[in-house]
Amino acid sequence: MNLICIELIVFLSAFLLFQIEPIIAKILLPKFGGSYLVWGACVVFFQATLLLGYLYSHLILKKVSLSRYRYFHLILLFLPLFFFPGKSLPPVNLHYHLPMVIDIFWQLVVSIGLVFFVLSTTSLIFQGWLAASELSERSNPYILYAVSNLGSFAALLTYPLLFEIFFDLDMQLFIWRLAYLVLLVLHFFAIRLLRLSEKNIKEKVGLSYVKNREKVYWLLLGAAGVIMFLSVTNIITSDIAPVPLLWILPLSIYLISFVLNFKRYPWCPRWIKEEFYITVAFSIILFFLIQQRILPTIFEIIGLCLSLFIVCMFCNNSLYQHRPADSRNLTQFYLLISVGSFIGGLLVSWLIPLISTSMIEYLLGLFIISLTLILGRRTKLHLSIYSLRLIVYIVFLVCLWLLAYKQYSVFGFVFIAFILIFIFAELKLRPEAFILSLLAILFLECFAIPTWTAHKYIFKHRNYYGIYKIYDENGKRFLEHGTTIHGAQYLSKARQAEPLMYYHYLTPVGELMTSSLFNFKRIGIIGLGTGTLAAYTSASQYIDFFEIDPDIYIIANSYFSYLKNSRSKINFIFGDARLSLDNVNKQYDLLIIDAFTGDSAPIHLFTVEAMSKYRSYLSRGGIILFHISSRYLDLNPPLYTNAYALKAYICSKSMPELGKADVYPSDWVAVTWDLESFRKLIYQIKFNEAGIKKPIKDFRPWTDKYFNIFTILKLKEFNLKYKEL
Repeated sequence: MNLICIELIVFLSAFLLFQIEPIIAKILLPKFGGSYLVWGACVVFFQATLLLGYLYSHLILKKVSLSRYRYFHLILLFLPLFFFPGKSLPPVNLHYHLPMVIDIFWQLVVSIGLVFFVLSTTSLIFQGWLAASELSERSNPYILYAVSNLGSFAALLTYPLLFEIFFDLDMQLFIWRLAYLVLLVLHFFAIRLLRLSEKNIKEKVGLSYVKNREKVYWLLLGAAGVIMFLSVTNIITSDIAPVPLLWILPLSIYLISFVLNFKRYPWCPRWIKEEFYITVAFSIILFFLIQQRILPTIFEIIGLCLSLFIVCMFCNNSLYQHRPADSRNLTQFYLLISVGSFIGGLLVSWLIPLISTSMIEYLLGLFIISLTLILGRRTKLHLSIYSLRLIVYIVFLVCLWLLAYKQYSVFGFVFIAFILIFIFAELKLRPEAFILSLLAILFLECFAIPTWTAHKYIFKHRNYYGIYKIYDENGKRFLEHGTTIHGAQYLSKARQAEPLMYYHYLTPVGELMTSSLFNFKRIGIIGLGTGTLAAYTSASQYIDFFEIDPDIYIIANSYFSYLKNSRSKINFIFGDARLSLDNVNKQYDLLIIDAFTGDSAPIHLFTVEAMSKYRSYLSRGGIILFHISSRYLDLNPPLYTNAYALKAYICSKSMPELGKADVYPSDWVAVTWDLESFRKLIYQIKFNEAGIKKPIKDFRPWTDKYFNIFTILKLKEFNLKYKEL
């Protein structure tokens, strides 16, 4: 009974820990404008607080009497009742004089900082108590680590599939607070019933020594696992299908690998360890194939997830096999894993986007894992002539493949797969050569991919918002962001003023902006891109471009000439539009929302609250125009539902595939509160009033506190090959 109660506590603590993460991030997103940096700052805060909790647990279990600390821990659990969850979350008061990241950190500290810290200590504290108890399971306290990760996995899975669908944020917080009270009750009974062995407590004196080699091993594997799951997340949500929900897959795989390896009866097939070199070869081939975008989306996602699962199983099984023999060192073990995870998170989320122009973190994760293979060996390092030849073969074959097969080739794929797998199998007992081969591929990646890709890129840039690429093709220059083409322009000076692609004269936005039915004197545009829409304006018009990423302005001004050639008066406002609109405080005749980057739709820009704010900045007869072209999301239903909730007139128009290189298919939705403007859109520009594909009754208005991505997914698109959007 004691063990069941302990397992429930550890499970529920981890569940609550991972539930509060998306809840608080969802609360902060609209307050800080929905910037990517909001979630990035939240993730770093979560990792830092988790590390602090592990450090606290390590010191407590090492320095404090376990029997005395039981009651102090109960007091610690009651402290959050004086703040949250005992009270409602404090209101989010922005501090404009502070950098956004610092302000977000402060908001998290004052809102959930204490309760997050307390919950982060639970798993390790109870593992220490279990090791010092009279229970028969005391010899293997690591089973609670599996229970903890299972709780995290359950929270991660149920939040988007259950809580986010059926409950708004207020109800989610209410349920969370009730669950915390249940956790307190369980703690009370567990601490009362838990019997610690005096003999086991006294054994805390004189902990066994852990070699520095082992400490580095734990740290590197902790970092490698996080780097791999974050890199796969980046590839899936940037280069394959930028759908917000897909970040769940890699993190779920990462967590379930802990569960399988640390449970009471660990499960890890022998071939994962013995044939790991083949997995690395497969992962490298898959990485290069994805750059070419020639496989159906679902195959790319399955391949990456399968590779990630095997890699995470290898890492976590290695950690389990090298766990401290003396369970009294378990907190040091977890602390170093946490330090490695924190470092890995910082590298992928904050550092690599500033120093790399590609998803190089994927190969970096494989390289770090290769370093652990040497630390796990007891023999001396030796690099033979044969090993050097194998490295040369690998480099030569990769270069040959990339140069000879610039497009997808079944023969080329089979050839390189067979040879690479054979060579990597030869490296099985040669970790030194294995490390150098991965280092060589890591170096080649910076030069090989531009050689192999279909486009000749003239500019590449990466920052926290993604990877931007510019290339010239068929007399036009294109701006690509992830999987999305953000705009194009003719290279010929005679035709540079012509809007192309989604903004062509034949598209709905082109028809609207060239129509004599409206007098758009002041225009607001959320999303800059290449600045194509500036081509439609005259000297009597004013444009305010709202852009969250300042680097886009530099790109649009340096490589495209729409902004330079425009005769209108243009103003640029950097930062998220929902916040920036309050600072500009102007009335617009036309407000264009064009910030949906392919499929990673910024939900906060079309919630009821957002649309209500836009209305307050519209002039009489003003129109809001949403660009909602997306491969994987059908944004019509929530927009129509929200518009009806706000008693607005709404209509839509799509540009079908015309077979013309200058015109891309696109979808546009217009919203207005003026009947005359609505009639012009319907009867003269031929917008369609019945533009929704699903019954309105199936949808509830999307707000800052409620939205459900699952209801608008285009699942059939995942079976298709990549196509430019």
